[in-house]
Amino acid sequence: MGGVLKVASIGEPPTLDIQATTTTLTYEIMWHVYESLFTHDRAWNPIPLLADTHAVTDRGLRHTITLRKGVRFHNGKELTAADVVASLKRWGQVATLGKVLWPGVESIEAKDPYTVVIFLKQPSGSLIYGLAEPSAMIYPKEIVEAADTGQVKEYIGTGPYRFVEHKPDRHIKLVRFKDYAARAEPTNGFGGKRTAWLDEILFIPVPETAVRLAGVETGEYHHAMFMKQDAWDRIKSLPQLESRIVKPRGWTLISLNHKAGLMTSKPLRQAVQAALDMEPIMAAGFGHKDFYRLGPGLFFPEQPWHSTAGGSLYNQRDREKAKRLMKEAGYAGQTVRWVSTREYEFMYKHSLVAKQQLEALGFVIDLQVVDWATLNQRVQKPELWEAYVTGYPLNPDPALHVAFRCSFQGWW
Repeated sequence: MGGVLKVASIGEPPTLDIQATTTTLTYEIMWHVYESLFTHDRAWNPIPLLADTHAVTDRGLRHTITLRKGVRFHNGKELTAADVVASLKRWGQVATLGKVLWPGVESIEAKDPYTVVIFLKQPSGSLIYGLAEPSAMIYPKEIVEAADTGQVKEYIGTGPYRFVEHKPDRHIKLVRFKDYAARAEPTNGFGGKRTAWLDEILFIPVPETAVRLAGVETGEYHHAMFMKQDAWDRIKSLPQLESRIVKPRGWTLISLNHKAGLMTSKPLRQAVQAALDMEPIMAAGFGHKDFYRLGPGLFFPEQPWHSTAGGSLYNQRDREKAKRLMKEAGYAGQTVRWVSTREYEFMYKHSLVAKQQLEALGFVIDLQVVDWATLNQRVQKPELWEAYVTGYPLNPDPALHVAFRCSFQGWW
């Protein structure tokens, strides 16, 4: 095979430094460039990728990871343990997930050029799951040292595609890495043998959902991210398109700012929770019933940790309770700054309906619609917002679920 794959993405990513973001768009682009020590198989179990072997000794406190030999970065340099040590130390400083796991790490060292040893303060069943996540990618040591905890400026990995250029608002261009060292095992989920079938991949920012769909229909783009779900029946009928639903994919939520501003008031947060009617909110965002379901669980019914505990607090639709809580909080019409984006259409539609429901109770909502990159930058600053809609992807390890990361935007 060969040729150029043109992907209509939802917009510009806030960064291409995959360690330093939780943005799915960055992952979807840059995991073609970077690789991690481990990844997930089709059952969401962690399996080796850059790692060759993994042994746990000393009552679970010592993890010894040997690396595959002959793996090269896109600059021609061979991957060694020194690159892994530097990358994971930075990951523990800049990545949301890394910050969760790294306090449990006593030390990490390169025992020899192909062996990394991680010593833990206490045993952890989540470490290898964490090292399989997209943010735990391995960079060349010199790139890490140049960036420190700032933004990476050169994008060099070991993946099947190498980064060529980023022309803002035009494209991000990746090209097949001719010296890619693939694993020998059959493909298994995200693991096993990876083949770069295409010569190039162009990620083209197309913020308008309708334009992405039209471009796929006409052949201008080969793949488009996030279609209008209410167009699903029509999409299925088009002979030139292959359509499918992958589920579970993730869940959508309203994140309230616990760190600064109005929503530091627990009664006011509870008022928002009591007020909202989730069915019209979800219907507005996803249109077709095939694309959503209501439920209080942090985990999906397909996962072993699914639970409906606390379900009575979900989808209450209790306007009188909400009014009592607003009064208890001393709410007197202060402006709630609600940040949203149209690049993910469902986030904007959720925001519109939630705004209508809350304004009917007396809330004053300032809906600030920005591009996705700006939203991600703004919500890092607690003084600039009260609420925003986002989405969390499926996570196979309950201990690493985004909802349990108190450092995530919202700071619960």
